[in-house]
Amino acid sequence: MKPIHTLLSRLTVATLAFDAFTSFTHGADSFGIKVTEGQHVDVVRGGAVVAKFMTAHDVSTPERRTETYKPYLHVFDPSGTVQLTKGPGGVFPHHRGIFVGFSKIAFGGKSYDRWHMAGGDQVVRSVTSANAPERAQVSAEIEWEGAAKEALLTEKREMNFTVPQKPFYLGVELRTSLKPAGGEAMIAGDPEHAGVQFRASEKIEGAKTAYIFPGENVDAHKQRDLPWVAMIFTVEGKTFTALMLNPPGNPADTAFSAYRDYGRFGAYPKGTATPDAPLTLKYQWLFAEGEVRDAAVLQGAWNAFAGKSEPTPALTIRGAAAKSPATPKANTPPKK
Repeated sequence: MKPIHTLLSRLTVATLAFDAFTSFTHGADSFGIKVTEGQHVDVVRGGAVVAKFMTAHDVSTPERRTETYKPYLHVFDPSGTVQLTKGPGGVFPHHRGIFVGFSKIAFGGKSYDRWHMAGGDQVVRSVTSANAPERAQVSAEIEWEGAAKEALLTEKREMNFTVPQKPFYLGVELRTSLKPAGGEAMIAGDPEHAGVQFRASEKIEGAKTAYIFPGENVDAHKQRDLPWVAMIFTVEGKTFTALMLNPPGNPADTAFSAYRDYGRFGAYPKGTATPDAPLTLKYQWLFAEGEVRDAAVLQGAWNAFAGKSEPTPALTIRGAAAKSPATPKANTPPKK
């Protein structure tokens, strides 16, 4: 692995639009971008940080490597004072905010785990950003390392931040493309250990976590290709709703993990990727303060994102089905 100073020297961060602070002059609710090179990119709205893309990669010690072995996105409340998402450490230390990972990547006759991050990292090689009063964009090229720290997959991740219709205060659209270095890669895992997922803060009150699904008697363990899933959760005494939208065009037979009381939920697609045909995925999260249980609102958000006019469905609302795990013993993190 290259020394950390070499890696950081390769990390280029460019702001393509006007400076974040200049954008504030366009209105109190305008978006802005603030870059801390080699560490994170802040998405600012109305003077508050509403999202933070974590870009650091530091292998100077085993502890720092664990803290920085994958990029992810933090999400905050509208005031920027409550962090909704989990960072490094704690139970399941590989769970981080909004993140991308797969536990079973078959490539070149070998298998790689880029969910638990055993034997290789996801390294941000470049970041670009752009903002206007009504939206912001952060894009990154991320190298998924192989066993010998060579490039296994190259990911292009684009995140678009918008102000959706009320009751939601923030929209985060994530587009990602995974391309192998050469040949064919089978990208898979299982719903608990792969995909594009959101992990709530460890300050979550697990007993209050609930999930909402479109349709009657939906069982997330069995049903595939759900158009959307919502989670109601409480962090630091405040309740929020996170809605994940799964539009047409994503791989068929996508499963959802949406039942944990500690607030990890998201989509598990799988597929084959080649240099000429990368695995491409697209999702959007909408965040609201308080509980959103209105079927018309939830379905309407999906219709708007997907460009459809599907009718309002019945809802299945379930409390979290699994208890939060006990704190693991040192050096034996549970694999979840």
